[in-house]
Amino acid sequence: MYIIPLLIALAEILVYPGLIFSVVFGGIIVWMYREVRARLEGRRGPPWYQTYADVFKLLIKETIIPWRAWKIGFVAAPMISLAALFSAILLLPFFGKESALGFLGDAIVLLYLLTVPTFAIIFGGMSSGSPYGIVGSGREASLLVWYELPLWLSAATVFALANSISVSGVVEEQALHGPFAIRLPLAFIAFLIAAQAKLAKRPFDIPHAETEIVAGPYTEYSGSLRALFELSEVFKWLAVSALAATLFLGWPLIGNIVADALIFIGKIVLFALIFAFIDVINPRLRIEQAGWPLWKIAAALALIDAIRVCAGLVF
Repeated sequence: MYIIPLLIALAEILVYPGLIFSVVFGGIIVWMYREVRARLEGRRGPPWYQTYADVFKLLIKETIIPWRAWKIGFVAAPMISLAALFSAILLLPFFGKESALGFLGDAIVLLYLLTVPTFAIIFGGMSSGSPYGIVGSGREASLLVWYELPLWLSAATVFALANSISVSGVVEEQALHGPFAIRLPLAFIAFLIAAQAKLAKRPFDIPHAETEIVAGPYTEYSGSLRALFELSEVFKWLAVSALAATLFLGWPLIGNIVADALIFIGKIVLFALIFAFIDVINPRLRIEQAGWPLWKIAAALALIDAIRVCAGLVF
């Protein structure tokens, strides 16, 4: 009696949209980013399997823990990051409007889970005992303070207009009345700016600026621990792109699970390409310059749309 639901739950966790799909499709998204960047810079770009090869190579290499590091924090950080991102993916609507682990209020939990990896990166860099890791962690913390406000304000505007804090409710509202990217254009732009910072891509790749601080919080990581952070990067690209599609492009819904899943995957690819293009055309900002586009531009845009929603001026 309980075998079939159990098998379905295991398939969702292990296959789709779980581990296997996330690794395979997330790796393709990262490859697309590298390919777009290479083509626009006049280079050939890596093969499609490069992400998987990098992770596999790191998994078979020796893991070296610096003698100055706090070992518990140093080892736990990539595991926490990966677990949080994997949990977030299971809350995203890969089945049209439903997610694998959806529940009332899951949209709030989803946003919290996507914040955890940043704390894990800060935690890992501070635990490494490396000056590069500590400086990178400080930059990551500064960036977190700047981008979380416009990100959450944009999401709160969406929740207010949808009159729901569940993922399925947000998607269903857009399926009935149109995508929020059109109805809330300023909040949409604010979210894109904040999401670019969340991905730590240019112009906000300050925490791991290789020309300044080597690899920032990741500097002392090697072997399997670095592989876990690489997988976290794969999952983050997938999760942030899927979150953008969920909050602002939850239309159309066909009503067929397979068709809706394919449409949602196409939306993820679209947002991943947008983030990749923004990365390529922008130079890196200095740490003291990163605050103004996030607080003075993105937060202000999100606030304007929030006021419009509260005043009943969005239909």
